Amino acid sequence: MDKTFISLKGVAEKLGVSEKTIYRMVADNQIPFAVKIGGQWRFKADEVVDWIDSQKQPTAVTPRKKTDYRLSLAQALENGAVLYRIHGGNRDEIIDELLAALPYSAGFDAKAVKISVLSRESIVSSSMDGIAWMRPDPAMPVYLEKTMVILAFLEHPVDCKALDYQLTELLFLVLPANATEMTIIERKLWRLSMSAPFLAGIRRQLTRKKLLDFIVTQEALLFQQGPAA
Repeated sequence: MDKTFISLKGVAEKLGVSEKTIYRMVADNQIPFAVKIGGQWRFKADEVVDWIDSQKQPTAVTPRKKTDYRLSLAQALENGAVLYRIHGGNRDEIIDELLAALPYSAGFDAKAVKISVLSRESIVSSSMDGIAWMRPDPAMPVYLEKTMVILAFLEHPVDCKALDYQLTELLFLVLPANATEMTIIERKLWRLSMSAPFLAGIRRQLTRKKLLDFIVTQEALLFQQGPAA
């Protein structure tokens, strides 16, 4: 093979994902520098190697040792952000907007977070019923100094390739400090997503303070309620 190009298999090995994932990422315009030669995808070596390495570096970041087992969604949102009128015509552009809004952190690499999130989304979209529930790919872990959640309301509905074909109107993006806290927030979001009052309240696009107060109340009802008298 021409040494100026890297094969799809080579890119998959360097990123630590399956070849099927790379095919999906290329089809979804989530990976750059791809060209088709003789019916097969090739990636320009002089441009893609540095890009691949930049995605892989943050996986070595050591997650925070102390896990907060009582971590709430409201706390994670306080660490992260609530964003309104987010622009973007696709997932790629929207994630850029979200990551640009986060406060600077020495352990934060926006490119690594983006490629990990899009890698997971390329397998199957997390969007359902107009809401996306995004997080990094467990196969490409990227940890921050503290667990953050971004809740973003989109300016216009966007096609996030949802299985139910509905356009996405808002999304949650979870950025964990470690695998355990990722699981804690993911499970809480899963349970909250089954609550009609929670979903109805989120869609109202309350102000940040009212939204956080609302989530605190919903979490108390679902997770902190003692046994019935």
